[in-house]
Amino acid sequence: MFIMNTYTPPKKEYKTAIREVDLNGLTAGGENSLNFLHSETQKVSKPLIACEILTNIPSNHPQLLKDFWGENIYNPIECVKSALNKNFSALVIRFNIENCEDIDAEIEKSKEQLKEILKITDLPLFLIGTFRREVDAKLLPELAKTADRKCTIGAVEEENFRQIAPIVKDCGHNIIARTPIDINLTKQFNILLTELGFNADRIIIDPNTGGLGYGLDYAYSIIERIKQAALQGDTMLNMPVITFVGEEAWKTKEAKSNNVPVEWGNLTTRAISWESITATSMLVSGANIVVMRHPEAIKYVQDFIDKTYG
Repeated sequence: MFIMNTYTPPKKEYKTAIREVDLNGLTAGGENSLNFLHSETQKVSKPLIACEILTNIPSNHPQLLKDFWGENIYNPIECVKSALNKNFSALVIRFNIENCEDIDAEIEKSKEQLKEILKITDLPLFLIGTFRREVDAKLLPELAKTADRKCTIGAVEEENFRQIAPIVKDCGHNIIARTPIDINLTKQFNILLTELGFNADRIIIDPNTGGLGYGLDYAYSIIERIKQAALQGDTMLNMPVITFVGEEAWKTKEAKSNNVPVEWGNLTTRAISWESITATSMLVSGANIVVMRHPEAIKYVQDFIDKTYG
């Protein structure tokens, strides 16, 4: 004779919630458990999707992205306008200056573009530089001073944060702190920012990300470790995590090339799947914000979030 007992899944209680960062009308973070573990969560905080728009389109930019956005892709103002009816929570503007011979002129151009973008959307804005440290040390402070409302600015690294972070702080913006994929370096850098006077409630962690098949598993494990340590009480790691999924997914040959085995299937399906799977993997690992580039992939991932959060 069998006796049927009702099974109750064990609940893990954590010591500290992830900090809430105000993105100017939208909140990132705040959860007191890992993403999607709803049985453990007292406070539900949906992950966010941000759509990334580049101010300069490089020559090797994927054709599928060019095809989707059309001629608007070459005009960031028009691209922002055409993006506003898509299903995402925030906008990332990547001021990826290509011409560094006249950097001052390029920065002035970027400032004028930012002024126009601020006029046409009230969405939370992430203002991202080139990820070239010397250029960003000049560019990001100027963007911080130009923005007339709270934005999130980055990414700063240990090599250039002392030139950028004080101005970002004084202008009242959030900051994105980027480190190599290493939990100890992440914590150390957050400590350095707070010692400089930056409020920990305005820091977002960028632990660096790998695309599907290109280091995603390592990035996944580091983000998971960051979130576990944060929830266990580490106040120098309990900031929201942002991952630049689109940048990583669309640089892979699987998302760009037709010169592949026929078994790989249709390029469009494969490329959108590559970005979608990279994004959902980062969300499951604990990322609070995923930055994506193709609206079809955004649609799939937003549907995944909405369904899993009921």
